[in-house]
Amino acid sequence: MKKLVWMACLMYLLTGFGHIIIGSVLEPMVHAYQVDYSAGGQLIMNQFLGFLVGVLIAPAIVNLLGRKMTLVVALFCFGLSQYIFSFLPSWNILLFTTPIGGAGLGITETVVAALIIGYFKEKKASTLVLAEVFFGVGALAIPTIAAVFIMNGIWNISFTFVAVIITVAMFLWLFLSFGEADSFLKKQPKVATKDGKSPVKKRYSRKGIPVIVVGTFFFFMYVGTEMTFPNYLPTILSKTTNLGESALALSITVFWGAMTLGRMSMAPIIDKIGYRKLLIICCLGQLGSIMAFAVSPTAIFSFISIFLTGLFMGGIFSIGLLLINEDMPGLEERTTSLLVAMGGLGGAFLPKVAGGLIDRFSITVTLWGLVVCSFLLVILMTLIFQFKKRANSYLSVDQTAS
Repeated sequence: MKKLVWMACLMYLLTGFGHIIIGSVLEPMVHAYQVDYSAGGQLIMNQFLGFLVGVLIAPAIVNLLGRKMTLVVALFCFGLSQYIFSFLPSWNILLFTTPIGGAGLGITETVVAALIIGYFKEKKASTLVLAEVFFGVGALAIPTIAAVFIMNGIWNISFTFVAVIITVAMFLWLFLSFGEADSFLKKQPKVATKDGKSPVKKRYSRKGIPVIVVGTFFFFMYVGTEMTFPNYLPTILSKTTNLGESALALSITVFWGAMTLGRMSMAPIIDKIGYRKLLIICCLGQLGSIMAFAVSPTAIFSFISIFLTGLFMGGIFSIGLLLINEDMPGLEERTTSLLVAMGGLGGAFLPKVAGGLIDRFSITVTLWGLVVCSFLLVILMTLIFQFKKRANSYLSVDQTAS
């Protein structure tokens, strides 16, 4: 059991690396290839598109190969892209390679999250939160590691560093035994019914569909807000304070550091109050802290608000996954795929909208736009609870009648 937990954490660490590494070396990369930042943005967009495809096809690959071999294939795709990047091929090859790595990232994130939800019963909440901690560690660590290589004039070795760890993880999946979990990780045999026909595929219940629909919009808003808030922090603070460039850049570190700290503290809190109450606290807390940031009178107050926002937002993603997957056994891969895919769309769309608002209006409009996004998140969370309550009461009545 512990072996599988640490492997899941390693995979999340790698996804943290993968989501941030291109941005970490983008400055020396565009100079080395003599391209503009728009071309660099296209590279990141290509990775996102590949990520989205990977998320959507992950359930089909799991059905075909099983969870263990799916992760090996995903790591191979991710690792291959990192090795190719490290050799500095032509820019067109990078544009073609990036979606392959993105697909590997998408498959990995979806399968590991579904694996934790589907296999770990009582400990699934704390295990998923622990894995999210490692994602944050990866996202915080890779810019520092890349900075060391950049200072030594070998920025491309950042990709080699990641590729080597991916290779180690791939061989661990291939050769490690996970005891009782091995049967869950392997391809599941098709079980025929008594009349020899294939069993009916599991589908969402009529009462469960509203939970999924609202849940996808919840993830759209959450990931969109999570991507918009930290990425535009330096821009917002430059317009609302007199801070220097180094202090502006520090705001992103404060947010991600607080988010990682929040995830680390979630596990013991979940054991005491449960993840339903914790999700309510986190959603209401991030609404209050972002509202405080919008009306912040000083730079110090802004940084306190940023820290609190990261702290509260730290557990929303993993707890949301658990809550929406609850009462839907056997559909973990499909549900997680839908939620992560919609989250990815939100992460691409809302920052684009925020950029347009900053270009056209005063910064106050963007700030209160973030507050509106946070408020919508609370509304969607409330609807999820209401639909789940209705679905559970319907199930209880149906069981009583039978």
